[in-house]
Amino acid sequence: MAALAWRVVLAVGLVCGVGLLPWLTRTDPAYTVLKARSAEREPTPEVLADIRRQLGIDGGPLHVLTGWLGGLVRGDAGRSWISGADVLPDVTRALGVSLLLMGVALLVAGLTAGLICART
Repeated sequence: MAALAWRVVLAVGLVCGVGLLPWLTRTDPAYTVLKARSAEREPTPEVLADIRRQLGIDGGPLHVLTGWLGGLVRGDAGRSWISGADVLPDVTRALGVSLLLMGVALLVAGLTAGLICART
C-alpha cells in the first residue's frame, strides 16, 4: 500500500512539474502563445495581457495548476492554448497509440528474450 501511495505522489509531482513548464522556461507563456498563433503580431503589453486574460493564466502558475487539476478530477482535461479545442480527444488518441507501441515493443522484447533463452 505504501508503494502505491508513493507512486501516486510521484505521478502527481510529475504532472505538476509538466504543468509548470511554461513558467519554468523563463519565457512568458502569453508571448509563446502569441508567436504560435501569429508570428507577425507585435508583443505589446496590451496584447500579452489580453492573451493572459483569454487563457486564464493571469492568476499565475499556481492558480492555473489548481484549476486544471480540479477540472481533471471532473473529467475536463482543458483546452488547447493554441487552437482552443478540447485536448481530451487528442490525449486519448495519443494514449491508444502509445499503448499499442508499448504492447508491440513488449512482444518483440519477449520474443527476443525467448529466442535467446531457447538457443542456450
